[in-house]
Amino acid sequence: MQLRFYANMRTTVGKSSLEIAENAATFRDLLALLIEKYPETAFHLLDADGNLRPDVPVYVDGRNPRLTAAGIDTPLSPDSIVSFFSPISSGKINVEVLRD
Repeated sequence: MQLRFYANMRTTVGKSSLEIAENAATFRDLLALLIEKYPETAFHLLDADGNLRPDVPVYVDGRNPRLTAAGIDTPLSPDSIVSFFSPISSGKINVEVLRD
């Protein structure tokens, strides 16, 4: 699985991309794994309650997992590409349309 990091997330992780071989069945599992390996990412990704911050754009294979039926429990495959961006400063969440 390939992880891609942009802006502040790239600085926090120290890399623009990362290949992981560990098993992460869902996006939620991947978040836990990422935060375990790079604890400082929790500040950028999680709110005070430990939930994925709504202002952080993340994509699994080019789609926002929040807009899928499974949400952050979206299944991942070994060839998934997951992209992490810095929180958006306008306070608006990405405008997308959920498609079947």
